[in-house]
Amino acid sequence: MDSIRKFYHDIIKVWANEIRLIFKDKGILIFLFLLPLAYPIVYALIYNPELAREVPVAVVDECRSTQSRELVRMMDASENTQLAGYAADMQEARRMVAEKKAYGILLIDSHFSKNIARGEQAHVTLFCDMSLLVRYKSMLTSLTDATMTLGGKIQVETIGRLGADGPKIPATVRSTYVALGNPEQGFATFLLPGILTLIVQQSLILAICMMGGAIYERRRRNGGIDPLDTVNSGAVCRLLGKSLAYIVIYIIPLLYLLLIVPAIFKYPQVGGFIDILLMSIPYMLSVTFLGMTLQVFVRERESAFLVIVFTSIIFLFLSGITWPLFDMNPFFRFLSGCCPSTWAMQAFERINANGASIADIGLEYQMLWLLSAVYFFLALAVNKFSRYVSRYGMLYQLSHREHA
Repeated sequence: MDSIRKFYHDIIKVWANEIRLIFKDKGILIFLFLLPLAYPIVYALIYNPELAREVPVAVVDECRSTQSRELVRMMDASENTQLAGYAADMQEARRMVAEKKAYGILLIDSHFSKNIARGEQAHVTLFCDMSLLVRYKSMLTSLTDATMTLGGKIQVETIGRLGADGPKIPATVRSTYVALGNPEQGFATFLLPGILTLIVQQSLILAICMMGGAIYERRRRNGGIDPLDTVNSGAVCRLLGKSLAYIVIYIIPLLYLLLIVPAIFKYPQVGGFIDILLMSIPYMLSVTFLGMTLQVFVRERESAFLVIVFTSIIFLFLSGITWPLFDMNPFFRFLSGCCPSTWAMQAFERINANGASIADIGLEYQMLWLLSAVYFFLALAVNKFSRYVSRYGMLYQLSHREHA
């Protein structure tokens, strides 16, 4: 009996001690309380519409009849899609998709109205950008509703004209769907470029922050001086030299992730090596300078993992790979634009799935160079301030100890 009582008593003692240790550790409290409270709110705000709304669709109307214009009006009136504009031909429409002015193309053939008049099936084709499946679902739903509504209306008009005893006509409008990009229409093909791009960003930031934590620890032990830092140079040269080191080292893992891994698992790749390489340079620069900005706040090597834990899922949800950027509210869209992975994901996905060149992804390419410049000056400012505070703060502590 005493042994049983002691057993339960020890359990309670261990429980009480663990509770005490948990509430003494701020990091653990953040993981246990702040994350469960904050993350659901952030995700709910991002995914609040549940369905992608107002997906822009380009129209190539080769018929230009009353019925074809009515079909377009029905799609434009749907809450799922909106008319991005009429294109003269498929080449112009594909250019609109490449420029992200539209995510789908509705092609109405020249015999659309004639087939309806003869009581035959009329055909329309929807070319869908499959790089984000939620957009495809919205376009599919909108076209299905529009064709069924138009078909039903034509059926009623035909019966009213010919009478109930007239010949039965088949479903009036038939739609066909063709994928633009992601030809396999597989989830891994759609998701992989974004995930691999995010892995590049987060692993590079982790390495830079761990290095920053190690530097701070050495300075703390040596009165604000890093004994391993033997190069006496200015802040600009220091940042550029460090960024060059990370890029030279990390270019091989990056190309492995973006080229070799998809090839191993036989995922479709239609992009060129040169385009991927050219896109990688501003991407790695912007990520490197972002990491150098964040490393100022890391005081221990292990603390770098906290940075990754807090930012990885947020970057994923803000990237536009799980939810279209145009359907986010302006605040989250602004945050998304500040993440290098957002622009890189869109660029690498279009290179891999659509065979886009640097000219086709000019916006993403320019934005990564812009982020590189912004984060360079931001890293320069915070690193200068941090070195000043660290050196003079530690010297003050040493002098205070000597007087004491």
